[in-house]
Amino acid sequence: MVLKNSSSKNALADFYESNNQPVQGELFAFSSYGEESVGYRGSVAMKIAGITYRQLDYWARKNIIEPSINPSHGSGSRRLYSFKDISIMAVAKRLLDAGVNLTNVTKAIVFLNCYSVNHLERMTIICDGQSVMECNNNQENMFSMLEGGSAVFAIAVGCIVKQVRADLSKES
Repeated sequence: MVLKNSSSKNALADFYESNNQPVQGELFAFSSYGEESVGYRGSVAMKIAGITYRQLDYWARKNIIEPSINPSHGSGSRRLYSFKDISIMAVAKRLLDAGVNLTNVTKAIVFLNCYSVNHLERMTIICDGQSVMECNNNQENMFSMLEGGSAVFAIAVGCIVKQVRADLSKES
């Protein structure tokens, strides 16, 4: 799957509409850890992902990373984030720290949201500023991006997911 430029409020829906693809990720995206039903407060998500409240709130308000367990329902409601949400936040934080702009980070977030936690644990992504791809085993995707002559960055998503799991286990 390759994501191209999108700058609207709901980038995932726009991507699928513009590419005539169904709006559905993996049909049975189960994790062997049963993490999909556990919700974490924003304070825990911020600490584990290494982000500020301002980033967390901005991402939720702009539908970049929304809490999937319990979204905000107005003032006073408590957002609850899933393990996958926090893992994706941690990836986004690493990308921002590496100097990747928010537009390209958002593309990576939308891309990662299409996959289960189990898949993310084995994933490395590559991006050239225009598209995001999973780096496959034979690395054809990476070579095709490099042929374009643009700068390419890669991030080992699986390592970050494992670190988030370890950090969350210390919190409980």
